[in-house]
Parts: sequence; structure tokens; C-alpha cells
Amino acid sequence: MRPSRRVGAVAGVVVSVWSAVALRAQPAAAPSALTCAEIETFLKTAKIGRPRDIPVGVTMPRRATLESDNLRHDAAIQTADIQQAAYTTPKGTELNFRDTWKFNVAGYEVAKMLQLNMVPPYVERRYSGGPAALSWWVNDAMMERDRVQKKLEPPEPRRWNDEMLGARLFRELIGDYDFNQTNTLITKDWRIWMIDFTRAFRPARTLQYPDEVARADRTLLANLRALNRDTLRAKVGKWLENNLIDALLARRDLLVGILDKQIAAKGEAAVLYDLPRVTEPCGTGLGS
Repeated sequence: MRPSRRVGAVAGVVVSVWSAVALRAQPAAAPSALTCAEIETFLKTAKIGRPRDIPVGVTMPRRATLESDNLRHDAAIQTADIQQAAYTTPKGTELNFRDTWKFNVAGYEVAKMLQLNMVPPYVERRYSGGPAALSWWVNDAMMERDRVQKKLEPPEPRRWNDEMLGARLFRELIGDYDFNQTNTLITKDWRIWMIDFTRAFRPARTLQYPDEVARADRTLLANLRALNRDTLRAKVGKWLENNLIDALLARRDLLVGILDKQIAAKGEAAVLYDLPRVTEPCGTGLGS
């Protein structure tokens, strides 16, 4: 979702105002105890209903209700696969520009490897004669843009800041140049969900905002350290070329290096924290 706009202060990241934005005509509720694998299977196999436009996003994603024998839920459908030699935005001109549905699926798979618990499922599926990314629709959520405009404050600022730091670390890792206030969703329990990675996975081997890398979730840092080229190629090589995987690992090395220096200077207690974790790598609570 766009237009692009960088998220501001750490305590500022909520999405689509609850029951406000026009995006939110709700389908029938889905069961709340679905596993990530069950959601992925549903997205890959359920019957796709008539699509309708989503009023946010320059690449014209669509929304449709999916139905199987015992489940009915909405999905976002992204088919954009754009390559340009040069693309100019207010930030400047980007060479070898990519904007593709493939990066949505790759982003989800990397998030699962990190046990991030903050990215709803994305899968590859044929749609309207071509490949597409389908994602589980996060019901009854608001965009960070709307939270900021309404001046809503999280009830647990420390946890909120910790989740936001995790989100930012992930966006730095995947080289997301379009991290903005419409791409972070907040549910009523103040859970953060990141969406839309079509302009991520840039070939740059540098960080966008290295000065903002200061603290990290302990499990996330451990899983960052564990990433390796062979595993990434096996998990996301279908959607990412080798040079993009290598760039991700280069950014990983920079992130880990910064955090290690912080730990050496300040101690683990000042740098590392522990977010609540569930065994489902995509998180829980998406079924409601």
C-alpha cells in the first residue's frame, strides 16, 4: 500500500483506523485457531470471489472473498511485476527499479524464518491467467497513518516501542525502501502487522537508517545470526535472485555488527529485550 511515507517516531506505527477507512467492509469471521500452514493452504486453494478495488496503493491491488468448505475470509491480491531501468520518486532516481508481487511472498517467508510473528501469510497463486501474491486480510485494523492523524496512543508504550523496533529491524534487513504509514497495520489489541513488501529486497548492501539501530528482540537477533545463503536460497530462491539474497545477508551483517557493538558498550540488559512469542511463525489472532 502507498503513497510512500517514512514512519516517524518509534511510538508511531498504527494502521487503518478501526472500522473507519473505506477498506474495511468485513466478511464473515474466520476461526481464530488457524495455524500458519492452514492459512497458507486456504489462500492457495479456496475459491476466489469477485474482486474489488482497494482504495490505497498505486499498483492497484485487489481484494476478494475466498471460500472453502468450512472457511470464508478475504484476501488481498497483488499482481504487479514491474521492472524499469530508472524510476524517479521524491527521494531521487532509483536504477534497476523493481516493484513485484514476488517480494511479498519472499518477505513473508523471511519473516517466518525469523519467527517474527508480525507478518500475515502471503502465498504464490495463479490468478486471472498469471502469477500473483495472495495475502490473508487483517480484519478490523487501522493504518499507522490513521493512528497518527487521530493522535491515538498505545496502552503499553514500552511493548509498542519494542514491537516497532522489531518491525524497523526487519524492514532494514529486507531493504524495504517503501516503509510508510500505510504499510503497518494495528489491530484492536494493539498488535502490529507489516504488509506490502513489493518494493523491498533492493540490491543495496547498506542500511537506510543505521543510526536508528539501537536495541533488538533477543530471539530476532539470534535468528538473524542463523540466516545463511543455502537456507535462504532454499526458502526464497524462487522469488529472489542470488544477488538479492547476498545483499540481504550483507545488510544482516551490518545490523548484527551494530547490535554487537551496542551490547559490548552498554551490556545485554540495555540492548536486548524479549517480545512475547508464539510457536506459529506468522503469529496468532489472524482468524478473528
